[in-house]
Amino acid sequence: MVCKYDDYDWAELEPSVQAAASKLGFTPVMWDADEEPDACDEYWKDLSEEQKAAAITLGYTEESWNAEDDE
Repeated sequence: MVCKYDDYDWAELEPSVQAAASKLGFTPVMWDADEEPDACDEYWKDLSEEQKAAAITLGYTEESWNAEDDE
């Protein structure tokens, strides 16, 4: 998955973005290693409202979140 913050290391992210990433299951180590948490394998409809809000903060839409599942 690609988000608008992919070119940033964890330490460069604003605290609100770090918090959003954490709600999706990212850790600083995972983020910097380009690893994805399990939530990234879920369809948008299966995410909690909190996870959807976090994904939106990272720049995703329902369409872009699900797009990788269609590849």
